[in-house]
Amino acid sequence: MSGERRRVAAAGLVATALAGLLVAIAPTAASPAPARSAGTESVPGLTAETFADPPATVRPKYRWWMPMAFTDDDQLRAELADMKAVGAGGAEVATTPAIGPRAADPDFLAEYGWGSPRWAGKVRTMLETADELDLGLDFTISPRWPAIVPTVTDVNDPRAAQEVVFSHAFVKGGTKYSGPLPANLRPKPPAGARPTPVAVLLARCADAACDGQAGGPRMLHRDSVQDLTSSVGDDGTLTVEVPGDAADTYVLIGFFHTGDGQVRNNFTTTKPNYVLDHLSEQGVRATTQFYDTSILTPPVREALDAVGRVDLFEDSLELGDSQKWTWDFTDQWEQRRGYSPIPVLPALTDAGSSGLTAAPFFDFTDGSGARIRTDYRQTWNDLYVNSRLVPLRRWANERGMALRTQPYGGPVDTPEAATHVDVPEGESLVFYDNIEPYRLVSVGAHLNGTQVVSSECCAARESVWATTAGGWRNSANLDSVYRGYAGGVTQVIWHGYPYLSKGEGTADQAIWPGMSYGGNTSFSEAWGAKGGPNWPDYKAINDHLARLQLVLRQGKPTFDVAVYLQDFGLRSPATTLTGPKSLLESDSPLARRGYTYEYLSPAHLRMPSAQVTDGRLFPAAGEHQAIVLADQQTMTVDTARRLLDLAADGLPIVFAGQVPSATPGFHDAAKQDAELRRMIAELTAQPGVHRVADLAAVPDLLARLGITPAAAPTTPSADVLSVRRSDATTNYYYLFNQRSWATEQQVTLTGEGRPYKLNTWTGEVTPLTDYRKTPNGVVVDVDLAAADTAVIALSTRQDDTFKWSARADHGPTLAKNTGLGTEVLDDWTLQVESWSRGTSGRPGDTAKTTLPAVAPVAGDRGTLPPWSAITPANGYGTDLGDVSGVGTYTSTFTLDDSWDGVRTADLDLGKAVDTVTVTLNGTQLPASNPQDLRHLEVGHLLRVGENTLTVRVASTLLNAVRVAPGTGAAARPRMDYGLLGPVRLTPREAKEPTLVVEALERELPLAAGATNRARVRIANNSPRPVSVGVHVTTGDGVEATPDRPTLEIPGRSSATALVRVNGERASGSSVLAVDAVADNGAAGQDHVTLRHSDDLAVNTTGSQYPSVWASSYQYQHPPSMLTDGSASTHWVSAGQTPGQAPTPESPEYLGVDLGFATQVGAVGLSGRENWAPRAYDVQTSLDGKQWTTVLSVEGEASPRATTLPVVPTEARYVRLRITETSSPTSPGHNTQLAQFAVYSTAR
Repeated sequence: MSGERRRVAAAGLVATALAGLLVAIAPTAASPAPARSAGTESVPGLTAETFADPPATVRPKYRWWMPMAFTDDDQLRAELADMKAVGAGGAEVATTPAIGPRAADPDFLAEYGWGSPRWAGKVRTMLETADELDLGLDFTISPRWPAIVPTVTDVNDPRAAQEVVFSHAFVKGGTKYSGPLPANLRPKPPAGARPTPVAVLLARCADAACDGQAGGPRMLHRDSVQDLTSSVGDDGTLTVEVPGDAADTYVLIGFFHTGDGQVRNNFTTTKPNYVLDHLSEQGVRATTQFYDTSILTPPVREALDAVGRVDLFEDSLELGDSQKWTWDFTDQWEQRRGYSPIPVLPALTDAGSSGLTAAPFFDFTDGSGARIRTDYRQTWNDLYVNSRLVPLRRWANERGMALRTQPYGGPVDTPEAATHVDVPEGESLVFYDNIEPYRLVSVGAHLNGTQVVSSECCAARESVWATTAGGWRNSANLDSVYRGYAGGVTQVIWHGYPYLSKGEGTADQAIWPGMSYGGNTSFSEAWGAKGGPNWPDYKAINDHLARLQLVLRQGKPTFDVAVYLQDFGLRSPATTLTGPKSLLESDSPLARRGYTYEYLSPAHLRMPSAQVTDGRLFPAAGEHQAIVLADQQTMTVDTARRLLDLAADGLPIVFAGQVPSATPGFHDAAKQDAELRRMIAELTAQPGVHRVADLAAVPDLLARLGITPAAAPTTPSADVLSVRRSDATTNYYYLFNQRSWATEQQVTLTGEGRPYKLNTWTGEVTPLTDYRKTPNGVVVDVDLAAADTAVIALSTRQDDTFKWSARADHGPTLAKNTGLGTEVLDDWTLQVESWSRGTSGRPGDTAKTTLPAVAPVAGDRGTLPPWSAITPANGYGTDLGDVSGVGTYTSTFTLDDSWDGVRTADLDLGKAVDTVTVTLNGTQLPASNPQDLRHLEVGHLLRVGENTLTVRVASTLLNAVRVAPGTGAAARPRMDYGLLGPVRLTPREAKEPTLVVEALERELPLAAGATNRARVRIANNSPRPVSVGVHVTTGDGVEATPDRPTLEIPGRSSATALVRVNGERASGSSVLAVDAVADNGAAGQDHVTLRHSDDLAVNTTGSQYPSVWASSYQYQHPPSMLTDGSASTHWVSAGQTPGQAPTPESPEYLGVDLGFATQVGAVGLSGRENWAPRAYDVQTSLDGKQWTTVLSVEGEASPRATTLPVVPTEARYVRLRITETSSPTSPGHNTQLAQFAVYSTAR
């Protein structure tokens, strides 16, 4: 190995020069572990020991980017040890091309490329190290995706991916055509590709002028189609008498399949490397044979068996835009669909990669084209599942590996495909903030009996070196993780951990700070020892996630209902392909009532395990108590028959809205449709089958049927989503606040036993004593910060894990409060260790310099300045403006005698960026929850007299990267780091009665002319009831009124004061102060910062109001981007294919709930060039039901900001009804807007 390392160093690899980064690894003895069978492994039970320190099998993993075999063995070992040290359970090896003057040379790739002997040696080294460290180790199926191998280098290789193309020529009726087939192939095949004939057809146009038609579709009479394939001569010529007369126009169409030409180069010694056929077993064999001969050498096999936890991973199907085909596609179509596709191929012309277009080049006058294209998608899906996933999984399992895939990216029935892999996976990059797609993926694991559902998390565009642990949405890591968990994910794979350097030279990834995926302005994240100062703190975060993943793998998933979904595709950030609105919203009527659900594909109903026992479907994997079908318009006869069987077995079936009236496919459509309608009539006549008007009526029906929600809020709300896992003794509930504001509610949890809180930050299990039993379960209080989680277990167990103890009474011993209250800590010193480019400039060479201490100047309410504001220009002697690093804040404060006897107290840090570690009086606190830094328990550490509080804040690396030479990141915006406060200390349990006052939102938007509402929770910590007066003060130009000036709060309880604010300020900020004084002398205060603007719709604080919504959206462009105050972000409706843009018959809606009735005088729109709304109505409403049009616009589309006066009106809701979009194509794909503003007065 040492000789190999010398050769790598001689080649210029910088890793070996950075000995300081290498982590020493002590060899450990390890016995071989059994290979995982069929991708499954036993899940450790939840005990006090496993919850405190979860095993590696349930810990997060890292995607490990590396420049193929151009690596150093010691550095590989060091990086695996680094992951282990930060709490990882494994890594996923993914390669990227090297950089440097020799990176593309064949000789270089022959030695260092993927699949080379050296690569096999690296695989062995990594596996052996993983075994020593008790880590799992996974490998991507090829150097990148889609899959390639070095042995497929000819575009005409039958194992290469195929596409279908066509050529055409218009001919007049009554003439004779003689000559070669038309050569105008569309799309043009790649260079060197030899088209293989599929069919030659002749058909009559419905319009004799079709030969001059500029855009599609050109309509054909299906009954005129003639198959002339057998008439084509060996020389490729055709002679045919064209029917009809000169008034008719016919078209001669040739169909061919050919290699599609998609390549992935500079990974292997050969070039080009063509993407493999993903619809045939020969494409699979190309991969498996190469692995067997070149990678899985005997030493590698031995090491793989020793690790025992190895996944073969395939990313999503990024197969390009060509229309996929394979060598036996027509035969498979005929076998599976019951008819030959040859005569109907014109309906597939220009149908797109997913066969979804509404505007093919040709189509049929009888409307059959849509059905034919559905059959294409169904056949595509069948081949992907049966000719790729099934044999690939079988091969992997035979070699001791599990198959993990992201089963989407083409016309795929994702829930069905996910059932045919060992570990189905989703991703936050594509799903963004939408929880529903994860449900499509996770159902596969649920129904095939495995416990692992994976997520590639948390890649965000233009966010490398800059993501934070806490926060909400795009670059907030925990929010992305938690959303996946809410959709059924049980394993996080962090994206990513780049190897130290990408190669040689002076490119940005070969100099400090080192390699990142895509460069220093690209995707997050670049984890590892060379990365951000916050990296070591991810040990606590990974421990926390491991505990969550342990919980989420216990027992089996349990759902209240199943939602039927017949669809093909998750190709893009749009929702789904064939029905862009077919998934439920995560705040649907079902979610608002607390019902848990997952999606079932028609294929699932055909599974042998799809049985009903005691009124539950899939009793071993889901226990669905009903199936809900929402506006389902199509269904196969077989599926309807299966539903009839399930209804006969006692399973309730609910149709919301429309019932199916047509079958989706083409074959014998009239007969099949009639049979379907007959069966649906029979089905809906069954006593256990129910019809309601819409989805909103389903929860009440379910309640009448005795189907109660698993986690029912007392007041309907979708703020908190739940996941339920159950075993013989325990129901585990994962609760997630999906909102950007704090929530508080009472929830009834279904189950037997007593409730326990599982603290996933500390590893402690403690009984909940404040609960109420009901016939349906137990009622508990759920108070969660924005984007935060909790785990509650209902258990009948009584053991070392679930220990029941009654709450000790620590009530006040004094009747009156004599002045004990909140202390604001605003006197601090700050010492920063700056992290910056070292003198060598090499990857990983980070200089750590202690800077002179400063005393941050606190604001009026104790807020502290970010490091970016601590500069000489602002009067400081130390310049932290562009510093990344670790800041240590120290405050020494004195508590008077009233604090004697304080048993519990909250330390509220306010806000900090990024990770924090807190020490009080020499004792370090347990790990801090980045989503809730307002409730750190410190009462047991406080003392009367002098106290010392230290808050260590670790930043990201971005600010240092921005200013380092050669990184290319100078244009990225500077981040605000540090402890931002305000820092407050509030007593809870004490000898004196106390009152805790807490603003649930620290910031609120308040536009000129608007009204908003502040929520302030007031907790009475006395056992006796108190009467509390609520008093408010505001700045100039703002009025505030509490809904109730006096609150009666029972003992040991809380109430929420609602304060209505309104004003006319159009800029700047002001402060709302809320004081609460109880009749026992206890008092408290909190503040809300009001952000003023002239836009009633803008919401930059994540508050509940104003709230924007849209009838559809693409995941990475949600409606929240319309009102985020940024012109660089935009909303996009769901369409991805021509014909999905809004029309008068199918309009697109977007709107804003202002929260309160407000005078509206104008709206503002900022469109996107080529995609802005062209025709739309501005409508207003007071109740969200009855709408009035106050402005209509037609034929206008502007990418520039436009402000339009409307008929002045009072409204709470304002929406756009969009009926046409400006589009460079016709019909259009979607509509897009960057900003949607609402103003109180005309302008």
